[in-house]
Amino acid sequence: MALAAAPPGPTGYPLMGVFPMARRDPLGFFADCAGRYGDVVSMRLGVHHVYLLRHPDHVKHVLQDHARDYVKGPPASRVRALFGESLTVLDGDRWRQRRRQVQPAFQPGQHTHVLAATARATGEMLERWRLSAERGEPVEVVSEMRRLTQGIIIRALFGEVPPAETRALGDALDLVVAHVDRRLWSPLGWLEVPTPAGARYQRALGAVAAFVTRRVAEARRAGVPPGTFLAALVDPSHSGGSEPLGDAELHNECRAFLFAGHTTTAGALAWIWYMLSEHPETRERIEQECGRVLGGRAPGAGDLLHLDFTSRVIDEVLRLYPPTWLTARTPAVDGALGGYPIPAGALLLLSPYLTHRHPAVWEEPERFDPDRFTPARVAGRPAFAYFPFGGGPRRCIGSTVAAAEMQAIVATVAQRYRLSLLPGMRVTPAAGLTLRPHPPLLCSLSPLGRGSG
Repeated sequence: MALAAAPPGPTGYPLMGVFPMARRDPLGFFADCAGRYGDVVSMRLGVHHVYLLRHPDHVKHVLQDHARDYVKGPPASRVRALFGESLTVLDGDRWRQRRRQVQPAFQPGQHTHVLAATARATGEMLERWRLSAERGEPVEVVSEMRRLTQGIIIRALFGEVPPAETRALGDALDLVVAHVDRRLWSPLGWLEVPTPAGARYQRALGAVAAFVTRRVAEARRAGVPPGTFLAALVDPSHSGGSEPLGDAELHNECRAFLFAGHTTTAGALAWIWYMLSEHPETRERIEQECGRVLGGRAPGAGDLLHLDFTSRVIDEVLRLYPPTWLTARTPAVDGALGGYPIPAGALLLLSPYLTHRHPAVWEEPERFDPDRFTPARVAGRPAFAYFPFGGGPRRCIGSTVAAAEMQAIVATVAQRYRLSLLPGMRVTPAAGLTLRPHPPLLCSLSPLGRGSG
């Protein structure tokens, strides 16, 4: 069958293309393009020829069926400051070797240590909340979830770290992420012009690098607590049949884990508490399930299998508000999608946010319905209709760990406090590095009982 000349799409402006429109409201702009032009949309975004893909079959083609033909490195250049030369941005044989080297750190046996780190960090947060609840003070959920998930990934990677050092590292992580986030859609933000904000960013990036370098050196010299990610990464027997990671490679992976291991999980958790506040009947079902299964204690790995409804709620929130709302690939060879030619070197945008709302796949896609994720309904949907953690060979290496961490946090908090959004707040999704609620979520705390924590 002959290919059409080019997919439809917005015209945009000379030189800049659609960039001025996209940067004002990326999420709204791309959603409007998909609704207006269909499953394959062509546009110019600055110097890039961009194709926005929405249909699950096209996502499967890129991420799974022909994954070797679509590379990640070029589109990832704007976040390289966060991830360095890590698994997140590598391609080809380098990526395959690194994946083999890193994979053992994410085997199911690691869940026990991550859940222990989760229980401890969540308990510390709940103790802070106890004072807020007694005073009738609201908590700001977005920053609370960010600080919580930072504490978890730091412990999961390195073991116990002094509280002052954890706070300092968390502040540095926040500053770096915020700076990269601001520059993502800035037409001039990637010019290296000296500014006070740029100097603070460089100092924070240096602080993160110094922390990781110090911890890696200590691990090489004296070892690290067993069960941590770093312990698995430095163990030569866990090299996946490849050469063990060198210091530079280890540094890059640890830095990537620090950033990737908290930003997306924190965003997802914030959306979970928002949706539970907006749907009290769902919140009550979670409270009942967690109370019945756990009886006030923190969950272990075996308990998570019995928290079916809690798991479905998390899945549905990730459908509506996937933290990684946009991902990109570049075709290494000329190809075709949806009956249109796709040239090598183009920029392909895949959006879980849009695919998770595809009207041909999801009935009433804007409606919150955790029972979409019962086994029978999941089996009836096409592959890649739902891909909050990516998919194919490059599916997020930490996806099962992140899912267990979120389930454990929700189950622990839901036994202790009911979070309710303060009256009058109007929340919308803000699209940057991750999809986060805007404005920050102020919630009141209603104690539910003693529970663990």
